[in-house]
Amino acid sequence: MTTTIDRRVIVRAIVVFLLAAAVITVISVIMSDSAQATDTATHVVAADTSSGDSTTTATTTATAGTNRILQSLVNGLAFGTLLALASVGLSLIYGTTGLSNFAHGEQVSFGAVLTYFLVTPQPVTIPFVPVSFTIGLPLVVGAIIAIAVSAGTGWLQDKFLWSPLRRRGVGTVQQMIVSIGLSLAMLNFIQWWVGGGRFRLTIEIDQPISLGLVTIGRTTLISLVIALACLGGVSWFLLKTRLGRATRAVSDNPALASASGIQVGKIIRLVWIIAAGLAGLGGILLGLYEEGTAFDAGARLLMLMFAAVTLGGLGQAFGALVGSLVIGVVAEMSTIWLPADLKVAVALVILILVLLVRPQGILGRAERVG
Repeated sequence: MTTTIDRRVIVRAIVVFLLAAAVITVISVIMSDSAQATDTATHVVAADTSSGDSTTTATTTATAGTNRILQSLVNGLAFGTLLALASVGLSLIYGTTGLSNFAHGEQVSFGAVLTYFLVTPQPVTIPFVPVSFTIGLPLVVGAIIAIAVSAGTGWLQDKFLWSPLRRRGVGTVQQMIVSIGLSLAMLNFIQWWVGGGRFRLTIEIDQPISLGLVTIGRTTLISLVIALACLGGVSWFLLKTRLGRATRAVSDNPALASASGIQVGKIIRLVWIIAAGLAGLGGILLGLYEEGTAFDAGARLLMLMFAAVTLGGLGQAFGALVGSLVIGVVAEMSTIWLPADLKVAVALVILILVLLVRPQGILGRAERVG
């Protein structure tokens, strides 16, 4: 993690982002034109006695195609921003400990599931307690409690699991395998707790707000404002505060940071707390954005989070933000011409192509070997 953000790196990131968006847009336009031409031809054949109706249909289709591209771009930026909340924490953990935490996806699921547990008007239960009851807190209150508890689980994990492993000198590969086991344990625990169905965090319908050629839901807009405020807060923490500078120092060189008087263990614990809290918040906002969540919501996003962190540059918190935006735009815009089930695959293909050109990621630093 760099101490200051190099202007050339920012320009490079913007250029890569714009090029990716431009290529996707051109491909989208080409594919949309092809689909539009086919659709128009079908209407012409069907309405062979009414040329005026065919013209009207073609005009309507063109307008819808333009809206669809811009709408997908807006949806991609929104999804990428919300994805960044979870990805930034994953990047901070890797930057300070070198650990690829496969259990981070379950932290995302835990935040959303705990919020549902606190706000739903339906009877709920606690594992091992054979009594059902109703809590029914307001969404905002439930979300704040869920974020605080999620952050607390980060403290618990580092206190009783990761910190002892580090003190005993367990390697990062072994720790990664432990995180895979923890991920499976948490996934099965959450499924056992809330079941395998899909549930909503709120019963309110997301009212659309028209912004010219695109629309965006009111809840999604509020979620974006919260996400941007939190990401701005994380940036301010890393760049302007003493603890943030210490975090960057630990990320750059833990041994040198320790020799400089920085308490590396406490900084890493703080990173775990922040990462778990951000993951919980990300799970809540993504659950609102997708109008539903499930026990495996975080697990399904884990590959996209790793892709965003790798694309932006391993260990670079700001790189995770840029990578998440690229992944979000690519994933959403690919649905214009491909089935929605393939959007994750398309995002991972883009990751591979970018890494072939720039192995260290968009904001990563090239390391000299030998």
